[in-house]
Amino acid sequence: MTAPRSSWPPLVIGASVLVVLTSGLIITLGTSLSVQYGLPPATVVVDAAQPAARLVAVLASAALVGNLLVAAVLAPGEPTGVVSAAGYAGLRAARPCALVQALASGTVAVLTVAENVGMEPARLLTNGAALLIGLQQIQQATGWLITAVVGLVVAVGCDWTLSWRGAVGLLVLTLAGLLPATLTADSNAERSHDIVGDSLTLHVLGSVLWLGSTLAVVVHSARHADNRAVALRRHRRIATWCLLCVGISGVISSAYAVNPSDLLSSGYGQLVLLSCALFVGLAAAAARLRTVVERSATRLVLLELVLLAGGSALGTGLSRTAPASAPSDQISTQTYQIGYDLPDHLTALDLAVRWRPDLIFNLVAVLAAVSYLVGVRRLHRSGRHWPVRHTVSWLAGCGVLLVATSSGVGSYAPAMFSVHMVQHMLLATLAPVLLVLGHGASLAIEATSSGVSSRIGSLLDSAVVRFASHPMAAWLSVAASLFLLYPTGLYTAIVAEHWAHLAMNLVFFLTGLALFWSVLGRGSTHRALPAIGQLVLIFAVMALHAGFSAWLLGQPDALASDFYRPLGLPFVTDLLADQRLGAILGWLLGEVPVILAVVVLILRWTKDDHSPRPAPEWQRVREPTPV
Repeated sequence: MTAPRSSWPPLVIGASVLVVLTSGLIITLGTSLSVQYGLPPATVVVDAAQPAARLVAVLASAALVGNLLVAAVLAPGEPTGVVSAAGYAGLRAARPCALVQALASGTVAVLTVAENVGMEPARLLTNGAALLIGLQQIQQATGWLITAVVGLVVAVGCDWTLSWRGAVGLLVLTLAGLLPATLTADSNAERSHDIVGDSLTLHVLGSVLWLGSTLAVVVHSARHADNRAVALRRHRRIATWCLLCVGISGVISSAYAVNPSDLLSSGYGQLVLLSCALFVGLAAAAARLRTVVERSATRLVLLELVLLAGGSALGTGLSRTAPASAPSDQISTQTYQIGYDLPDHLTALDLAVRWRPDLIFNLVAVLAAVSYLVGVRRLHRSGRHWPVRHTVSWLAGCGVLLVATSSGVGSYAPAMFSVHMVQHMLLATLAPVLLVLGHGASLAIEATSSGVSSRIGSLLDSAVVRFASHPMAAWLSVAASLFLLYPTGLYTAIVAEHWAHLAMNLVFFLTGLALFWSVLGRGSTHRALPAIGQLVLIFAVMALHAGFSAWLLGQPDALASDFYRPLGLPFVTDLLADQRLGAILGWLLGEVPVILAVVVLILRWTKDDHSPRPAPEWQRVREPTPV
């Protein structure tokens, strides 16, 4: 068992070399971002240490993800039991990686404050008040600080976790912990910073997951040569999906940040070209990896590791290098605040045809629809039936998700409170009801092999999912999404940030999904509500919507007027009237799906009046299904 230890020093040395090269590359090619944006000139220490700390944070995140992948995916234990021996080793190795990631992310946060206030890091650390204010007011620093806190939580969790479900939870938490840093990052794009920010987030997540999986395969193969084939097969699948994600998101973000004519004449363009060359090499290695024998595959994985580490260094360099064209002062207020200009009119046709892609929700909706259709096809091929009404409902839910985030509704929602409320209710009520009636979880269990279905059932039966789908917890989460967001002033404080719109949409969608799954889902909780309880919960939701709309109608002043008024939309002459229109539209749109839920419940009661409630799918005995 000495091989595992001998595999780590080259990786540590390689990471150190990358840190040094990246810092030198940025100092040579880059223009200090503080100068570019009119801030006090940063010192050489900040210019070199900030990107170095960012790279260490990224590489540590990848190592953390890789070790958790061993426990959750590459060599998992029993679905309802403890992790495997290899998974246990991965959890133990993940703890120091999480601590390094937390330390590096916290360092980035401090150096970001130092750069923005023009203060030496040592002096800033002795001035607690200035540091605290900077961490609160500079969103990039706040994002990195949240990532550091999540890293500490994961480090503690690695000491306490022994179950497979716990390892999966830590992996999801680690990936989610990267979002605050990516969503608050400067995009290097004058226009469409909403699209560029989303593509950057997908790019970083795909890169970290890919690099982590590659690193995990290298270390795991050295420790457990007898289980190398299984790990390689699963890594191939991860690498294929990450390749698509990284490639598409990289093209989108680069297209908005640099002109083709500046690719050779600017330092930023040269880094983009180097990144493209690395990606081509990675694509070739990933394609070759699918066909070669096991021994050659190990060499290709090592090549992937080197190329991905180099890509991480170049990505850090891009984040710290000014584009060829500096930000212009001629962009409009609308472009500055929401990323694009809206026309001077709003019609029903505009809401229908003026589409603007939301990359994150688009990805979720498309993958959900395609995966569902693949599952239905697999069932039909095996001779089993799946109700057409379920398929129609699921696809309709995915369509509503697309319309709410990417159609004209999604385009106008950031700029108008009334359209924002329409989007809110589509995401919180209509889309969740349709998706729950599609019974996607049941399809996933039925259409997969017995091993995969048992793991899906285990996750659905976990304590976290059971708590989130508990009727009272779900109702309280919906109440919080309404009365803790708007009346407290939180909405006014965060409405100007793109990450806030993404976070709000995600909260609306997830809380609605948990609520309606607790009522309409088949066997979603251990303690199912009786018929009268389900009806009471539905009416309680209607009361929430009515109470919130009444509160909104009674407000004497418009919410977030300092954000909406400078947008200068000619068709919104009265912000308070637009807000009251949003209250009415939100109430009407929120009640229609609730009434649909009541109709479904009545039909079920009529059909199953004397029938016992079916057991959850994952508790039923199934014959093993071939992959």
